[in-house]
Order: sequence, then structure tokens, then C-alpha cells
Amino acid sequence: MPTCLICLNALRTPAVLPCGHVFCYDCIVRVVRNVQPFTQQHFCPTCRVPYTISIVDPQLIPHHLRPHLTPAIRKLSLDFTIPSAVPGSTPASECDRLRAENASLRSCCEVWRKRAALHASASLGLVGLARLARDHAIKMRRENCELQQKYISLKRKSEELELVPPPDASELPQLTRSPSRPSSPAARRSPSPCKSELSYCSDCSDCEPALKRLRVSSVEPHVKRSPAASPILSLAPAPLEDYEVLPASQK
Repeated sequence: MPTCLICLNALRTPAVLPCGHVFCYDCIVRVVRNVQPFTQQHFCPTCRVPYTISIVDPQLIPHHLRPHLTPAIRKLSLDFTIPSAVPGSTPASECDRLRAENASLRSCCEVWRKRAALHASASLGLVGLARLARDHAIKMRRENCELQQKYISLKRKSEELELVPPPDASELPQLTRSPSRPSSPAARRSPSPCKSELSYCSDCSDCEPALKRLRVSSVEPHVKRSPAASPILSLAPAPLEDYEVLPASQK
């Protein structure tokens, strides 16, 4: 049987405080009355939790609210009798009950195992997506760092260029006309590879079609001569001075 913490005896007419501690009704009332001067706020003897004692005239409270009003010190009706064993509980019935409970637990375990498999298959895609997002975030962070470094270096270079003063006009190099530069396009022409100084083209195979043999002008009138009187013509080629170069428009 429980004891009262005030008188240290068995509980007689137990009463409970709002904090939940149980004392003898007479003991707790005596503690409240011994407090001088009289006050409505008191403390639990065990946990020192404050509680209030209010004196209210029941005639001033409506009838439908009176059941909801509870005093700070409420009486309890405790039953200290030991309950007897439940009749009819044989070992066979207990085994049947345990078998049924075991079967129920197995069925619940199977259901939860299927749910766990579905949850794992559903979360597997999320795990892969989370990995891809993490790798992409790492890549973006690396690119961001590289861009920041490039930006800082370019900014530093621009600041250095702004600090350097522009050169004066007197220090700039003067552009003068070179005396050795030819004034005409003909003077800029490369020297002719031809042996003759009269022609720019050479006597190569590419330039030979452009050459035209000149007719030798003779002061003497044309006289018909006999083969015996005609001089022996030389088969040697005419000198290059007898050739003239045709313009490109006449080729």
C-alpha cells in the first residue's frame, strides 16, 4: 500500500494535487492551513510546483459549468486489491494464442518487406539523380573558380594598362619616304633574266611564243636574182635584238 509523504503512514482518504502527487487529504489540508498569513498560492511539498486554492461560491456558477470545475485538492478513490489470475488460461490456449500472434507478425513482416523493396527501387533513381546533381555541381564550381581567376587576371592587366601613361608624339617614330624606293612601277621591276637589254622576257620556252621575229628592213629595192647569183644564207638564228615583245593584249 502506498504511503503519504507528509505523515509517512499508509494513505488514508488519498487526495491528489494538480502536479500529480498523492497525499492524505487531512495532511495536505493541515499544511495549507498552517501557512500564515493566508494566501491562495501554495507549493507542493514534494516538487514545489505552485498551485492555487480558490474559494468560489457554487451558487454563482451556472449548473452546466459546475461539473467542469475541479478543486485544486481532489479526493481519490483507490482500489488496493490485487487482481486475481484470469480463469481459463491453459497452456494449450496460450500456445494457440502465441502461434496466432507469430503468424500475424510474419504476415506483417512480409508486407513491410515488399514495401521496403518498392521504396528501394523508387529511391534508387533518386540516388542516381542526386549523384549526377552532385557531380554537375562540382563541375560548375570548378568552372566558376576558373572564370573568377581569369576575370581577376584580366582585371589586373587592365588596371596595369590604365596606370601606364600614353607615349608622347615626339617619341613616336616618324614615317619618312625612303630615297631608295623607286617612284615608278617599272623601276620596281626585277632585273630581266634575258641576255639582251632591250627585252624583259627571257629566251625560255614560256617566252618563245611571245617573241615575233622582226623583218629586216632593207634600203635596197627588191631585185630578183638567180640562184647562182644569190648569196648563201646563213642558217644561224637571228640575234635577239631582232625580236620584239608583244603586249599582253596582242597575244
